[in-house]
Amino acid sequence: MSYGEQLISAVSRNMRDDIQAVGPVVLQPGIRKFNFWSFMYAAFICIAMLAGMNFLQAYLLEVNLGIPKGEQGFATGILATATEIVAILLIIPFGVLADRVGRQQVMIAGIFLCGLGYGLFPFATTLNELIIYRVIFAIGAAALSAMIPTVGNDYAQEKSRGRLFGFSGFMNGLGVIFMSAVLAQIPMLLSSRGFTEQQAGTGMFMAAALLCFISIVVFRFGLKGGVPQDVDEAERLPLKMMLMGGIRAARNPRIVLSYLAAFAGRSDNAIKGLFVSMWILQVAPDAGIAVPQAMGQAGKLMGLMGAVTLIWTPIFGFILDKLNRVTGMGLAMLLASIGYASMGLISSPLDNSALPFFIILAIGQGSAIIASVTLVGQEASPEERGTVIATNGWFGAVGILVASLLGGILFDRIDPSAPFVMIGAFQAAVFLFAVFVRIKAPGKSLNLSE
Repeated sequence: MSYGEQLISAVSRNMRDDIQAVGPVVLQPGIRKFNFWSFMYAAFICIAMLAGMNFLQAYLLEVNLGIPKGEQGFATGILATATEIVAILLIIPFGVLADRVGRQQVMIAGIFLCGLGYGLFPFATTLNELIIYRVIFAIGAAALSAMIPTVGNDYAQEKSRGRLFGFSGFMNGLGVIFMSAVLAQIPMLLSSRGFTEQQAGTGMFMAAALLCFISIVVFRFGLKGGVPQDVDEAERLPLKMMLMGGIRAARNPRIVLSYLAAFAGRSDNAIKGLFVSMWILQVAPDAGIAVPQAMGQAGKLMGLMGAVTLIWTPIFGFILDKLNRVTGMGLAMLLASIGYASMGLISSPLDNSALPFFIILAIGQGSAIIASVTLVGQEASPEERGTVIATNGWFGAVGILVASLLGGILFDRIDPSAPFVMIGAFQAAVFLFAVFVRIKAPGKSLNLSE
């Protein structure tokens, strides 16, 4: 063997030795098991904090600000609108920043601003003040929304991409359970010990802020710094070109499909967080349930959906790694459309007969989210991955904006189930487009299980 062949053989052997795996998930060269588990923690805490804000703010609207029930849908829509305008403006720049300086720094800044928002939120005395604090939170949320799918796609090899996001979906489910079974129960626990309803709510938000600040330490020492190893400094695109990377990528119909799925998929997550708790708080008086206890009931329902997501998403992740990614996307959107449209059959979310419908909803929602990030991660090039995935998040932010505004109006004027049915219709349309793409531009169908 010549010296050159020996050198190539040694380099290849070192690269193989540098590859680690966690169970069925094969990691990229240079990614350690500790990085993987730190990312899993990030998937847990970030979804708890992002979903938690939409869910927990209903308590403040009812208790701290005393907004009439007939106006809470509008107020919720306004708060969500402020959040998504910030995301629309900043999520792509955050993606570009991550491609330039690294994912870790953007993650740390994001979780800090989320913690600051949580700490300020319960001290608002007017809706306008609440909007200001929500904008602070929203800047951090935009950073985290761009980074979580980017980091996940950086860490997994192609054959394990679905499995990694299946496991991160499991951690998402744990995060929702934690938010609903622990954080959402704090007002009931404190009020039973003599605290006022307002003090109990403040305690809930302060606990969330503390968790965000603790997470800064985990991100700093657990996540890999810098940009992916397969992106050379000389290959980085000029800043102006990077900002347009997500638009250029839309020449690929499979990336267009992932963008549309993000529009429908992230909006369904927002609708669930925004309107499930508010729906329960509205019907609670007719059932003779006080506000703190109703919040606890809402937390239990969200916990049930989180448990379903926890069980289902790893299974669906394995399914995605066996299928063409476009086929997986079509299946996910079909499940999601059925789950959300089924909410139109429910009279009260407090009835036990409604539980099967919420289980179907959780299955569909979990499937849609991981299918979208898996497809876009497969199609995006490493040097623009942060930007393209952030553009995917931009479409998600637009979807949340549309769903929040229209959903709030439909909630107040038609029925509390109407926002859910609307999202089901969005998802059915994306399912039809997925069928079209699968026929016309299916992309690669690798044996990803090998």
